[in-house]
Amino acid sequence: MANKGNYYKRKTKKWLEEKGYQVEYAEIYQRIFKAGKVILIKRDLFGADVIAVSGEELVFANSILGRNNIASHIKGFLSYPFPNSPKLKRWIVVWQERVKEPEIIDIADVQEAPDEH
Repeated sequence: MANKGNYYKRKTKKWLEEKGYQVEYAEIYQRIFKAGKVILIKRDLFGADVIAVSGEELVFANSILGRNNIASHIKGFLSYPFPNSPKLKRWIVVWQERVKEPEIIDIADVQEAPDEH
């Protein structure tokens, strides 16, 4: 699944760049030592795996494949105290396989994370 996640993260970066944004990845890797081994754990910064800027707005975006697990991504964004500004966007970029345009879930339109069943 990690390879698919990276694929859709890169696809989001390219899609945003085509829309005129400058885009950078927003992830850090933490090293954890366990039983004499180093384990790398990826963490998104502020709930986003990419950050995009234009002359008009700043976008924190998290890319996912399909609509599964959307609630955890919404909770991730809602756990940070982002300022209220029309120029600041928090998006979940939902891709479907073999689709050229993603569905955008704008966190500004979401009051709380839905329950996942």
